[in-house]
Amino acid sequence: MSDRRLDRRLQTLYACIEALFQAGSEQELLQCICDTLVADGEFLLAWIGYGENDPGKAVRPVAQAGHGRDFLEGATFSWGGEERGQAPAGAAIRTGKACWVDDIRTDPSFSPWRTAALAHGYASCMAVPLIAGAVDLHGTLNLYSAERHAFEQSAIAHFAGLATCLTRAVVALRGHLADDLTSGVTALRASEERRRAQEALHQAQTELAHVTRVMTLGELAASIAHEINQPLAAIIADANACLHWLDAARPPLDVVRETLVAIANDSDRAAEVISRIRAFLSRSSVPHGPCDPAEVIRGVLPLVHPELRRHGIILEMSLAADLPTVMGDRIQLQQVLLNLLMNAAEAMREVLPERRRLVVRSTVEHRDDGPWAVVAVEDAGVGFGNNGDARLFDAFYTTKPGGLGMGLSISRSIIDAHAGRLWATTNPGHGATFHVALPGMR
Repeated sequence: MSDRRLDRRLQTLYACIEALFQAGSEQELLQCICDTLVADGEFLLAWIGYGENDPGKAVRPVAQAGHGRDFLEGATFSWGGEERGQAPAGAAIRTGKACWVDDIRTDPSFSPWRTAALAHGYASCMAVPLIAGAVDLHGTLNLYSAERHAFEQSAIAHFAGLATCLTRAVVALRGHLADDLTSGVTALRASEERRRAQEALHQAQTELAHVTRVMTLGELAASIAHEINQPLAAIIADANACLHWLDAARPPLDVVRETLVAIANDSDRAAEVISRIRAFLSRSSVPHGPCDPAEVIRGVLPLVHPELRRHGIILEMSLAADLPTVMGDRIQLQQVLLNLLMNAAEAMREVLPERRRLVVRSTVEHRDDGPWAVVAVEDAGVGFGNNGDARLFDAFYTTKPGGLGMGLSISRSIIDAHAGRLWATTNPGHGATFHVALPGMR
C-alpha cells in the first residue's frame, strides 16, 4: 500500500477514534463512524448491524452511510448457518472473526446479494465483529469498496482495531446510561473503557505522526541526497589524492595527514545527517524527558538547510541564551518545527528573491506559573489572507496543491499534548509568524 493511501486511512481512523469521545449517545456514535468511513471516498458504503435473537437470526442495520443505502433495504442478512448467513456480515458475528469477500462477482458466499451489489458498484466487502476482549456486542462493522481485493491484511487489522475501540465506547455509553437510570455501579467500568479508548487514540496519533514524518522527509529527499552526496564526493576525491601521494617516492605526509582529517570531518558530516534522518523516522515512542529548546532547533536544521539553499531562502537565527528546559518528546518537537519551517519555505517560493528571509527566534516569557520557552518562525511569504487563520489548524484544510492538510493539525495536537500552545499571526508587511510556547520544567 502506498504511503499516501496509508496516510489517508490513518486520517480516517484518527477521525473515527476522535468521534468516540464526542458522541452523546450510542446511535449518534454509530452514525458518526459510518459517516466518517465514507467521507474520503475510499469506501462506497459503511454500515453497522446488530444480530437479533429472532428465529431467523437477522442482522439488523442500525447505522449506514454512503452510496446505495437502498441496497440494505432490499438485502436480508442472517448470522445463522444457512445460505443467508454466509455473507461477511453474518459470518463475522457467528465466528467472532473478520470476514471478507475479495470479488463479489465470483465468490459463491455472496450469491444471494450479487446482482444488487454489482448494480450499486460494489466489488468487494469486509466485516469485522464488534468485540473487545470478553465483551461481544453481537454486531458487525461492514465496508464495501468499488475495488476488488480492496481489503489487504493491514486494512483488516486497522478496522478490526477500530471495531474494538468502538465496542468499548458503546459499552461506556451504555454504562453511563445505566448509571443515569439506576446507580453508579458502572461508572468505574465506563471510566476504564474510556481510558482504553484514549490509549487507542494516542496510538493512532502516534502512527499518524510517524507517517507524516516519513512523507515530510520524502519531500526533502532530493535536497537531503545532495547534502549527503557532497561530503561523500569529497571523501572519494581526497582518498584518491592520498593514494596518489602515498605512491610517491617521498610522500608529503603532512598533506596526507591534513587530507585524512578532512576525510574524517566529511564522514562525520554525512553520518550526522544520516543519524538525524534515522532518529526522525523512528516509529518507537520516546518517553518525555528534559529538552533544551535550542538543541531541538539546532537538531532540525541539518534536515531543512539543503531545501532552504535550493530555493534561495536566507535563514536568520536569534536564540535566547536563557531558554528554560522543557519536558517533552524531542523527536515530536522537532517534527513540529520542521513542519513550520517547511511551510514557511513553501510560502516564499513564489515571492521575489530579496524577500526570501526566514527568521527563527526564541524568547523567554515569564508567567505566573513560571518561565515559558517561546519559539517563533517568521516568513515573508504570501500569508494566509483574511480570516484564513480560522481554519489553519483544521484537519484536511490545505492551500498547497497536493497537500493533505494534516501537518498543522498534527503539530497542534503534539504541542497540546506537551501542555503548550501553537498559534499564528499575520505580519504587518508580508507573510506570517507561527509561535510555539512550551512551559519550562518546574
